[in-house]
Amino acid sequence: AVCNVPSHTKSTKNDSVIGASYALVASTDAKSGRDAVDIYDATNKLVAFHVLLSPSHKALQAAGLATPTTKAADGSICGGRSSAIILTSGGALVTLTEKVTIEKVSLLTQKNLYGAAISMAYADPSYQPSEITALYRRHAEHLYRKGDFSAAMDQYIYTIGSLESSHVIFRYLDAPKIPMLAKYLEELRSRDLATTVHNELLRTCYLKLGDNEAAERIAASASSNAESETCASIVASLTHNPKEALATVCSFEAPQAAEALVIYGAA
Repeated sequence: AVCNVPSHTKSTKNDSVIGASYALVASTDAKSGRDAVDIYDATNKLVAFHVLLSPSHKALQAAGLATPTTKAADGSICGGRSSAIILTSGGALVTLTEKVTIEKVSLLTQKNLYGAAISMAYADPSYQPSEITALYRRHAEHLYRKGDFSAAMDQYIYTIGSLESSHVIFRYLDAPKIPMLAKYLEELRSRDLATTVHNELLRTCYLKLGDNEAAERIAASASSNAESETCASIVASLTHNPKEALATVCSFEAPQAAEALVIYGAA
């Protein structure tokens, strides 16, 4: 026997209710000959629950229901949990109730099922971004310990802006991991989070990889940024003297002069 067990989860994007579902399957276990009840989480593609009924009990009927989510006065989300009811031939009524998200996430991480745990956390609006980032870090470090350094880096990238970059960099300094380190440093640059040290390290990575063109690109970009910062700081220090500031701007190359006028023109 199969029955659907709906689960109402609020979407974090548009605050609407989306329907994920569980499938409850009652079948006969081939080894023991006893009736088994399984609940499958179709969204995360995993077995959410499994139990063998007592030898004298057969599953006669099953039903699923879910309470809709409601918002309490303090803004917290209530309800939204699923339940399944199974009536057996022995007259027993078995009731199963869905665990709250934090309990499900804890169980999944204990089994190292981080992908499913992160997916569940994202679907729950009460989960804070910092808590999800912590899950990405745990996933990354689990993969790193397993020796799957490339997959670990994919997870570490999700922690950018939260986890200290030095924590990741020090783990990827040996030669075989240089391509992965370059990927991380490029991601820092794309988010405008790279420092001078990051840029120099990235240039060194490319030199070790034999990619001189990429190394020159990083060096040229870093030099241009440093020059722009220097020009801007000079103009900033002269804003009290408009004539001197204007003369200084006129001495710059065209790109630096344009940037200085955009920033300090109104002054």
